[in-house]
Amino acid sequence: MKVYSISKWAFRGICVLILLLPVSRHWQLLTTGGKAVGTVTQYTSRIVEDIMGERDLQQASEIEFIVDGVSHKTYGPRNYEYDTGRSLTVFYMRKDPSHNCVATFSGFYLSNYTILPIILLTVWYAFYLSFNNYRRRMKKPKGQSKPHTVHSSLLRKDADSLSR
Repeated sequence: MKVYSISKWAFRGICVLILLLPVSRHWQLLTTGGKAVGTVTQYTSRIVEDIMGERDLQQASEIEFIVDGVSHKTYGPRNYEYDTGRSLTVFYMRKDPSHNCVATFSGFYLSNYTILPIILLTVWYAFYLSFNNYRRRMKKPKGQSKPHTVHSSLLRKDADSLSR
């Protein structure tokens, strides 16, 4: 029976890749998009319509940034307040600056998409533990030698000596 195991480095590498999923959502903006410095103007309420057409009242920090002399607005993560006047890096699509992302930890990780890495990390950790616990059970502790086998001829000699 073949025993599989996952090295610690492979486990850590895959954990890093899973943790980069929210950042990778914006890979195109981060690699080919424009970069601007935005300023937080206020913490405000706004009505947002989702894909299903439902409207929801959300609070978020309003961030203004300038592209080619034109001022644009974007919003930070909902229910997260940046300090007014704070400067933040904003990456935007060169053709359409309304498609943008705020390049901060909270900008990447405080969204609805963060649940996917949490689920994947949980499943990956369980998978890792299941394989590596099996491996540990199969391994012998260091310093312990193979169990000794007793030959039948020795058993006969001991039995004969005891009967006399």
